[in-house]
Parts: sequence; C-alpha cells; structure tokens
Amino acid sequence: MSASVPIPLLAAAACLLAVGILVGIILGRTWGVRRMINEAIRDADVAVRTDELTGLWNRRGFEERYERCRDGRRKSDWPVSVLFIDLDHFKQVNDTHGHPAGDLVLGCLAHLVAESLREHDTVARIGGDEFVILPLGLTDHERLSDLARQLIARIEEPVPIEDGACQVSASIGISLHDPDNPSPAGVAGLLAQADSALYAAKREGRSRHAFHRAEAA
Repeated sequence: MSASVPIPLLAAAACLLAVGILVGIILGRTWGVRRMINEAIRDADVAVRTDELTGLWNRRGFEERYERCRDGRRKSDWPVSVLFIDLDHFKQVNDTHGHPAGDLVLGCLAHLVAESLREHDTVARIGGDEFVILPLGLTDHERLSDLARQLIARIEEPVPIEDGACQVSASIGISLHDPDNPSPAGVAGLLAQADSALYAAKREGRSRHAFHRAEAA
C-alpha cells in the first residue's frame, strides 16, 4: 500500500510551481521589453544620423563615419579624399515641377550615386541638394577624376516624374589630403576645401569637377 502525499505538501508544491511559472512569465516579459527598448534605442540612434528623405547618412552620420574610419590613424599619415556634390540650378526644379517632384529627383539621384560607389565608401546628404562622398583609399587624381565624371554622367540621366522627365546636372569639388601636403583641420577642413573647389567648378561652367589643390583633369 503506497503512502499518500500530505495535502499541505501538495499545496506547497503547487504554489512553488505557480510562482515559478509566474516568475518565468515576468522574466520573459522583462527580457522582451528590454529587447524592445534596446531596439528602439538603436533605431533612434540610427535615425539621428540618417537623412529622412534619401535614407543616406546626414552630416552628423558622415562626420562620425569619417572619425570611425580614421580611428587609430594619425591625420599626417592617412591619405583621404572627399567629394562635395552640388546640383546645378536645382531651385528651378522645385519652381517648375513643385517640391514633391524635387524630392523625387533627390531620392533617385541619391540612389544613383550610392549605386555608383563601392560597398565600403560613405555617401551622405548634408543639406538641400548637397551630397558628400568619402571614397576610402581612393586618393589618386586620375581615379578621382574618373569617379567624378562617372557621377556627373549618372546624375544627368533623366528622372521620370509625374509630368514627364526631369534632368539636372551637378558640379563636384574634390579635397585631397596626403602625407606630402599639410593636413586640413579634420573633416570640417576637408569639407571646406571641397566646397571651395566646388565653387571653382561652378565658376568654370558647371557640370564638371575641380580639385582644391590641382586643376581638374
């Protein structure tokens, strides 16, 4: 004849089981909530570095990418180049076709530019119709000229819009630092030099590129 288990002991075991299940549910929900919070934080962190219209990096994201790329290197021994792109007479697009069409053109051109680059290059929209590129390891004048010409040609491809097609052109300024030249003041200095070269390209007739330290090829 088997001994029966006392009812108080069964009740205690049932309580322990219930508590265990409840703790498991609470912990599961806690981890789930924590995971959701961490994902929301990551999404928000990306959002503040991303341009909402094009999905590219914004200026903050670009500067952080630049600093991350040069992390551990001295500025004096790190060859680097920056391309500054500005669309020519882009205001006319908004005035003629409207801002939604202008946004569509910017989105399409951002896609074309990103598609023309290598996976490890960085491209950002830093405002309006201005884009910047950090092509890692690309510091040869001829190769930079080839890239600039390729980008200008891609940008000039007609973009379909609601009332037909829109075509724009772009000018590009290139800033190049190598160990044989004085180092600019970080990313801000490189952008300022590229911006200066950009206006030189516009003065020369637009739809072309210019170097800050050398004539365009």
